[in-house]
Amino acid sequence: MFNNVASPLVDVPYYIFFTATFIGLIPAAYITVRAGIALGELKAIGDLYDFNSIATLFLVGLVSVTPTLISKTKS
Repeated sequence: MFNNVASPLVDVPYYIFFTATFIGLIPAAYITVRAGIALGELKAIGDLYDFNSIATLFLVGLVSVTPTLISKTKS
């Protein structure tokens, strides 16, 4: 919420704000939808821990953290 209000005050261009927000929301939305699908198909607790689910969550997490790791190595 703070970013939404503060962005125009510090002159962040609209296209940068929109693009960054859009890209930043994709991982959270994907995980939420994936969790909903998994819960809908759940027959046993062990079904949550299959290889595909864990690999997908790992890759989404890795992609989400990659920009931070790249910026830290450049500075």
